[in-house]
Amino acid sequence: MDIIIINPADYRHNKISEHLGIASLVSYIKHKGFTADYLDLSIEPFNNEEVVRKIIEINPLMVGVSMLDETKIRGLLLVKELRSAGFKGGIVVGGYFPTFSAERILKDFPEIDYVARGEGEETLYELLKYQSDPENNQLEEILGLSYRNNGRVVENAPRPLINNLDILPPVERKYAKQILSGGEALRISATRGCWGSCTFCDIIGLYKTSKGKAWRRRTSANVIDEISSLIKTYKTNHFIFNDDQFLIKGSKARILVEEFASEIEKRNLNITFDLMCRADTVKPDIMKRLKSVGLVRVFLGLESFDEAQLKRYKKNISVRQNIKAVAILYKLKIDVIASVILADAYTTLSDLLRQFVVLFYLRRRYFNSRRCQISTNKKLEVYPGSAVYKEYKEKGLLTRDHYLNGYDFQLKPLTAIRLVLLTIEEKVTRLLFRPKDVINDIINILAMKRYNSHKVFNLR
Repeated sequence: MDIIIINPADYRHNKISEHLGIASLVSYIKHKGFTADYLDLSIEPFNNEEVVRKIIEINPLMVGVSMLDETKIRGLLLVKELRSAGFKGGIVVGGYFPTFSAERILKDFPEIDYVARGEGEETLYELLKYQSDPENNQLEEILGLSYRNNGRVVENAPRPLINNLDILPPVERKYAKQILSGGEALRISATRGCWGSCTFCDIIGLYKTSKGKAWRRRTSANVIDEISSLIKTYKTNHFIFNDDQFLIKGSKARILVEEFASEIEKRNLNITFDLMCRADTVKPDIMKRLKSVGLVRVFLGLESFDEAQLKRYKKNISVRQNIKAVAILYKLKIDVIASVILADAYTTLSDLLRQFVVLFYLRRRYFNSRRCQISTNKKLEVYPGSAVYKEYKEKGLLTRDHYLNGYDFQLKPLTAIRLVLLTIEEKVTRLLFRPKDVINDIINILAMKRYNSHKVFNLR
């Protein structure tokens, strides 16, 4: 085995989904002639000790660990335990967290050899070529790679973004049958990146680290080829588009949607699907056309129903547009998941209460079915690759600022109290009206304690 790639997420017994990032890496590596496999620990019920034993038995040339901010601690612990157990191969980490913390990771964790920054397919392929034949390959020529040289951290130039996504082979579907048997849908990536400018988002920060278009799309034919193959192989017809931004604005949006819909009709595919988009891309004719070929639910990143907050986030959108988008989907009988961030460092109690009123109105007036939801992030999450992080740091608003300990800020006192009360209200309501969900949550917590390593190490 040339490489095993790991997603060190918390184990879940239900509502599992594919990690398309590492699935794409594995398929690309195999397409290039290397052998590769991956372990998704949100699906595989292994603790760190079991993972280490499996890797030692297989003894791959390299191990890769893909980390988000919420999975970094378990991922770093896994790396340390792997080295302690005697693994001698190369270890590379990648993903959002390592991209923004490459230098510090390499300084603080000698167990890690390399950090792959940004999009990883081509970087990982070139690194494997070097690892398997270092005499005929140059480490310093691998774009997007960080590593140590004589104790000094070296960061090679960023790798340009992949312009033509059609060159990527279909992603691995190792866990597809398991996901479908659990009642969940297979996910598909039709695009990469985002064309927005939201200040809270590290997706934009990630893609700005490299040259190229921040938002790219596969051709409709290429996407529908994959869907057709999945229908034939797994006998399923419902899919979730995993894209951060499925649609664009302007006249070209209609052209792309028509191309996509026509390709589905040409192949006589009877499918249903969910997608994610912004409120300002929700147009009646576009959504009606997408519904005609299977659209049943839209995840809307509305973020706020407070004008001042929307301006702070640079959403370039208004509260009216947000409400209008929900109304359009209601009239077309398309279900919606409305995502909002209730509070940031500037949110007052009156701002918060105003949002509650609008959310209550939306739920009562514009929800079609039980599949409609309001997804609330009570407190703004701060990520190091975002513009919000830079702003809060410059203004001295951060109460915690450490790449391992995380990032936090203080809410206004009355706002904080009301959010605590909201959490209590939600838990009581959930217990009374959705006891099965509470039971599933308890099972997941117990599963995490059983399967995950909860050791700690000194954070500097």
